[in-house]
Amino acid sequence: MTEKILLIEDEEPIAELIALNLRMEGYEVSVAYTGYDGFDKIYEDIPNLILCDLILPDIDGFELCKRIKADERMRRVPIIILTARKGLEDKIAAMKAGADDFISKPFEYEELYARIEMNLWRSRRTYDIDFLTQLPGFLPFLDALSQKAQSQEPFSLIFVAIKGLKEYRQVYGEENLENVLKFVGETIREVLKKEGTKKDFAAVVGIGKFAIVTAPERADHFAHSIIKIFNEGVRSFYSLGDLERGAITILTRRGMERTAPIMTVHIGGCSNATRKINSMWDAIEIADEVLEYSMGFTTSSYFMDRRKQYC
Repeated sequence: MTEKILLIEDEEPIAELIALNLRMEGYEVSVAYTGYDGFDKIYEDIPNLILCDLILPDIDGFELCKRIKADERMRRVPIIILTARKGLEDKIAAMKAGADDFISKPFEYEELYARIEMNLWRSRRTYDIDFLTQLPGFLPFLDALSQKAQSQEPFSLIFVAIKGLKEYRQVYGEENLENVLKFVGETIREVLKKEGTKKDFAAVVGIGKFAIVTAPERADHFAHSIIKIFNEGVRSFYSLGDLERGAITILTRRGMERTAPIMTVHIGGCSNATRKINSMWDAIEIADEVLEYSMGFTTSSYFMDRRKQYC
């Protein structure tokens, strides 16, 4: 998946040169020539990383950095400050403003690429938001589940997984796969928004795998709604011919054709309201086991612990 970079640089020749070099490295780059323009572009399409010049015509990079990091939606996006200043005081000020890194002009492009990759690598592993689905990632999920397990409050953990993603990608490509994952992320967010409360938590825990931590009385409602919306919406990602056949045709490694069914969604979960769960790891192990059982079905399905089928 192409990483998106927003470059905020007021000197147009420099901005275009940097953008050209980054695009040649495979990044998707958008450019803003003022701070306020950059701030607007952020919300048009949330970037994976921001490169920001320190001296801008309308607002300095320190203040812009503070404003970006003050927004809950953007505070986990890494920001690298670009500046001709070399003083230690400026570096300290940039870090205090929320910048994740600092690189002095003029710079070697190899150094810039290395800094970008380092910050993207770190953000993929430690930052909260998955930029494709706009859901928190694995580490925030562990934090949320750990708090529930330690509090001994009644809770349910459900895992949601999409079956058939690998085959779909082979036929329809990476971009369409990303659209499917976005659709699932939007579905989960909307279901929790309409049927849940602020205490409910959803996250991405793998490619095509999601987790929801909620109250026991809401788990069934969430699962029913997710399956219903997915089964109706997933059809829009296939051609009419594939829908009529109910399957897609893929090639095996040996070059033989075989069919694969339309994607399905499978949900498995557990709750400490019906059994003792000693830790978050117990909850994960139980929910994973139930999800694996659910994945064995050919149609979208939902099971809770004790093998009671709800869908």
